[in-house]
Amino acid sequence: MNKMILLVEDDPVHLEMLSEVLSDHNYDVIPAKDGQQAVDALTQHCFPVALIDIRLPDVSGMSLLEVILNQQPDCTILMMTGEATVEAAVDALKKGAHDYLAKPFRTELLLLKLKRLFHLQQIEAENRDLRRREQPSGMIGDSQALRKFLTAAQTAAATDVTILLQGESGTGKELAADFIHHVSLRRDKPLVKVNCGAIPETLLESELFGTERGAFTGADQVRRGYLEQAHGGTLFLDEVGEIPQSMQVKLLRVLQDGVIRRLGSEKPIKVDFRLIAATHRNLAELRDEGSIREDFFYRLNVVPLHLPPLRQRREDIPLLIAHFIDKYASRYNKEPIQLSIETYERLKNCPLPGNVRELENLIERLQVLAPGKEITPGMLPEPLRQSGGNNGDIIQCFRTDLPLREAIRDFELRFITRVLNEEGGNRTAAAQRLKISRKSLWEKLAL
Repeated sequence: MNKMILLVEDDPVHLEMLSEVLSDHNYDVIPAKDGQQAVDALTQHCFPVALIDIRLPDVSGMSLLEVILNQQPDCTILMMTGEATVEAAVDALKKGAHDYLAKPFRTELLLLKLKRLFHLQQIEAENRDLRRREQPSGMIGDSQALRKFLTAAQTAAATDVTILLQGESGTGKELAADFIHHVSLRRDKPLVKVNCGAIPETLLESELFGTERGAFTGADQVRRGYLEQAHGGTLFLDEVGEIPQSMQVKLLRVLQDGVIRRLGSEKPIKVDFRLIAATHRNLAELRDEGSIREDFFYRLNVVPLHLPPLRQRREDIPLLIAHFIDKYASRYNKEPIQLSIETYERLKNCPLPGNVRELENLIERLQVLAPGKEITPGMLPEPLRQSGGNNGDIIQCFRTDLPLREAIRDFELRFITRVLNEEGGNRTAAAQRLKISRKSLWEKLAL
């Protein structure tokens, strides 16, 4: 990363002192004692940051500020002023300066501001690079966890094998299905999406298999079901854990024979589709509980792929934030918000049990309510302001008046309750974090 700084200061002692301090902290400093030397340096170097004294012998710092922004608009400028007045600071900020330092200032403060500036510039550079390399599905991120998932998904997509997408709510299972279809050999055929949990059980069969005219009261025309509509392409069944057992048997027959019959008809219709199933629930546990037939489970669980939760790909959060800011600033025609470094850090360390969907909803809300503003941690919703993140809180309180077995049980219950609260009450997500089965979690909470 380019860490070059243009330092413009007419006081030779201060210029030398600052140059040494910045060089000692691995910044590449180009010193200039006046405006002319600064302009000459601009023709030879590209500066991510400039540190300018507001008073120079040959030109005002304000004029030099305008010259720099005109020649290198991506340069971030910090002004140094001995005039510690609100008017001077406001004037500099209005003209495009990022911040100012009132002389005399401690070098620790300068180093802190520079560290934050370069960190923010690194985030913005990653965001620009991401936009150039954005996945065709719209899945945003460059973390190892996401890359591993996309590599496995692309490998599986090259065949017609059935894929089971598993992951917490909000991790992007529908986008993953889009990605698989887009890179498959069926990409030019339809992708039919069905949310099985949103269709009443009494209507599920007619929605999936279609109806013949006169099949029931009100069926006045032939209607192709979702299975028939997906012929040649991909069928995405979301929330397959909600499919009743009676329908599981019928779907299993279709997957085995490739034949359907519309309601009210005995005529067989050949169908050929690639199946992608998805659920936020643990199908193996549902099978053990008897909600999912074992034969249906094995038919779905050919290639299981698990989408990583956001807490396992935190390095993607700044990229996701930038994407959502662009998206909603454009949608609502409002000036984009900006997040302070502290806000970025807070969001990177928050539990965000709703995963990418929760983060997207948050950015949309902030973009609507605070367009063009810098978002500080205090502007976040109350739960995020109070959250200490998902790095792990240290719980040191325990009871010494209990026998060891009871004390361990007391701590275990409070620990599980704490994790469950951080996951927004999602027991499946809590069990995954605790590395125990959902059934074990139920048993521990019931004791």
